[in-house]
Amino acid sequence: MRIRNRIAIGILFTYLLLVLVSEVTSVGSAVVDPVMARIRSRGQLRVGYDAGVLPFTTMAQGHAAGYDIDLTYALAQSMQVAVLYVPTSLDAAYDALQQGQIDVMASAMPYAPEQGWRARFSTMYIDDGMVIVSRGPKLTTTQLTTQPVGVIFGGDGDTALRQRRRAGQTMSTVYYDTMTELWQALACGTINVAVVEHTTALGMVVRDRQLQIGASLTFVPYVLVMPLDAVYLQDAINDGLQQLQQDGTRARLAAQWFAMAAVTCQATP
Repeated sequence: MRIRNRIAIGILFTYLLLVLVSEVTSVGSAVVDPVMARIRSRGQLRVGYDAGVLPFTTMAQGHAAGYDIDLTYALAQSMQVAVLYVPTSLDAAYDALQQGQIDVMASAMPYAPEQGWRARFSTMYIDDGMVIVSRGPKLTTTQLTTQPVGVIFGGDGDTALRQRRRAGQTMSTVYYDTMTELWQALACGTINVAVVEHTTALGMVVRDRQLQIGASLTFVPYVLVMPLDAVYLQDAINDGLQQLQQDGTRARLAAQWFAMAAVTCQATP
């Protein structure tokens, strides 16, 4: 009987040991990050960008430029590695990540959970949904009925207001063909309320301190995109984004890249 008990205890001990080894091996393999390993080995973060997404990514004097370019440069500095910018079309971004051609894609990339089977995403670094910008107090969505609201005809702001009208909200809309025309009207007091992208509103507020950003009508989160196995890189980028928010870098970059052009208003006779 004692022999059987010892055998049973031995078998149980062996089983528990095998389970423990299996779990440790599984956890160890789950946190392997070949992307970060290559970055550390090269001493370089490869950032893909599309030059046609101004003001996030563009070309200036033959070099990559824009909000996302400066943002990823600051992130690379926080990781203590150099950065190489690799021209990458938006259509080819996920394939380039999956094939190891780039480590990060940065060009105002919207969060795309349907791509989660082959990519990782940073935390949101900016929401570029439609917001209310107004001269005077901040407005809620229900207060859009109080005065005419400027929008770009056929743009996302126009779509957002049409949806609210279909839902029963009454409002007066003033249409403009271009953002330049809308900004001129808002800056010169032809209208006092507009619905624009959040980044545009940030640029308006930088130029005119009497303007305020009110309620959001839509939500469009922009993220940095990485390969699926970039576990440690994702953590490093998220930590870096948080630090850049806390030290004011992201606000400084927004003021630099999103600021609207100065306008000249005609004097009232």
